[in-house]
Amino acid sequence: MCGIVGIVRKRSGVAEDLVKSLKKLEYRGYDSAGIAVMSDGKIEVVKGVGTIDSVVGGIEIRDGPVGIGHTRWATHGGVSPENAHPHTSCHGEVAVVHNGTLDDFEDMRRELITKGHELRSETDTEVVAHLIEENLKSGDGPLSAFVNTIRKLKGSYAIVSMISGERALFLARNKSPLVIGLGEDGNYCASDVAALLHLTNRFIFMEDGEIALLTPSSVEIWKLEGGKMEKVDRRAEEVDWSPQLLDKGSFEHFMLKEIHEQPHILKKIAESIDYYTRFSERLDSLLRSGSLTIVAAGTSYHAGLIGKYLLSKLAGIRSEVIIASEFPEWSSHLREGDVVLAISQSGETADVLEAVRIAKSRGSKVVSIVNVPGSTLTRMSDESVFIQAGPEVGVAATKTFSAQVAVLYVISSLISGRSGISDELAGVSELLRNSMGDLEGFSKEMSDLLKDKEHVFFLGRGINYPTALEGALKLKEISYIHAEGYPAGEYKHGPLALIEEGTPAVVMVPVNEELRKKAVYNIMEVRSRGAFTITIQPKGVEVPTDASLEVDVEDELLSPLIYTVPLQLIAYYTAVSLGRNPDKPRNLAKSVTVE
Repeated sequence: MCGIVGIVRKRSGVAEDLVKSLKKLEYRGYDSAGIAVMSDGKIEVVKGVGTIDSVVGGIEIRDGPVGIGHTRWATHGGVSPENAHPHTSCHGEVAVVHNGTLDDFEDMRRELITKGHELRSETDTEVVAHLIEENLKSGDGPLSAFVNTIRKLKGSYAIVSMISGERALFLARNKSPLVIGLGEDGNYCASDVAALLHLTNRFIFMEDGEIALLTPSSVEIWKLEGGKMEKVDRRAEEVDWSPQLLDKGSFEHFMLKEIHEQPHILKKIAESIDYYTRFSERLDSLLRSGSLTIVAAGTSYHAGLIGKYLLSKLAGIRSEVIIASEFPEWSSHLREGDVVLAISQSGETADVLEAVRIAKSRGSKVVSIVNVPGSTLTRMSDESVFIQAGPEVGVAATKTFSAQVAVLYVISSLISGRSGISDELAGVSELLRNSMGDLEGFSKEMSDLLKDKEHVFFLGRGINYPTALEGALKLKEISYIHAEGYPAGEYKHGPLALIEEGTPAVVMVPVNEELRKKAVYNIMEVRSRGAFTITIQPKGVEVPTDASLEVDVEDELLSPLIYTVPLQLIAYYTAVSLGRNPDKPRNLAKSVTVE
């Protein structure tokens, strides 16, 4: 879940761009950071605990034509200066950055120590630098030393290495994302295209089991299989994301900016119905010969639950939704001809990719809904479609959730033959754009009530049960207040015991009258036990509650797109009022690329 970057140029001067790229990757991890730059054939490293600015900012470093950088989210070894990347060999002639987890690294570590190597950290990554050094001592050339090291590794890794005296970067990828960027004066690599958008929009996406050699004027890629290296010829792809999308603009945090981008994204999806038609037709065709399983993780899982409801309600399609990490234990029934719909913001989520591998091994077709162009999931899928949300920097997913739900609504509607889809989504977009000021005002008021609470419960029915789950997730992940989402009708089967005087209960009130009557009963139920109820509800509806936000919603199926926004804003303002950084919640990273 770390961010890595590498630059090799014809000229000197990589340090500034290394730092810029790392800042774009800080959402992937921010407990420590570092860079290594080669100047006059020698590698100099600056690293430590903290943000990129606190570690690298203001420090003089000899610049050069080759450099690598890293921002860390700890897996092996605690958060300490010694465990920060880049890691170097005994004599500092090899530097390495790594994303992933290596199996059996303890055995390799012990073997290296018996050969006289001095390892300074607790990480799995450091063994890579020493293995390369050992191979160089044995007479291997730089590329052979790197390749022979990679042959020994098991597990997941995206590795970038530099070797003293070599104006080159050595890359390897297996089950962790790594992309190559092509430039006029040099070449680049990173965990994510977002890190390199200020340098290029032309990318080559590495596949599992591949090794690459980058020089200022060339890129060579090989597939490492059965001990042999087979040359790979792959064309570059252009990514049309703008670097400006990674700028906060006038907003205090990326999360707030991305919440405000949602009306624009919904409008964009509304204007792209033709783009989603082929995917919908293909999915409909595939489902004629098999069952449908939706697989996702985190916020995307909640979108998948809404998708299940939409596919059933609109298209009459039965599906099941499985959390990606549980997929290996819940997928024995998959057969040839079945369909797995994978939903992922990054397209690099390790558990989702593993689920896709399992599905494909059983002959199932894989289709995907993704945000990041060129991501691993898109390349593993038989069909994929993009949600067009642009890069999302805030760790807490906001605009990508709304975009996923909107795309699922479009797909379900197209399969069912429903008309007026574009106008409906455009109407939601306009409603949100015009209501944002009111939504912010209400959310700020509610955050003042919630910031001192220890527990908050979110209740929903039907299509808004997943919305309740998402509202609870947003609040707990960025404010650190315990929050839980429940089906409102299930609350009396145990969780009602947790209600005390003043306990907040946020309720999504249904548009459907019959469903709303049941929700009103649930509201009365928790209020009678002392709960302070906050309702998000359709305009003109009488609901017994302590605080309410009325929104102009008429279609139950579109209500999650509207109800979600104030939930996001409540979480945001609660976090800010508590002094938390909503863009960088503790212990969390944006892309979970390790299992």
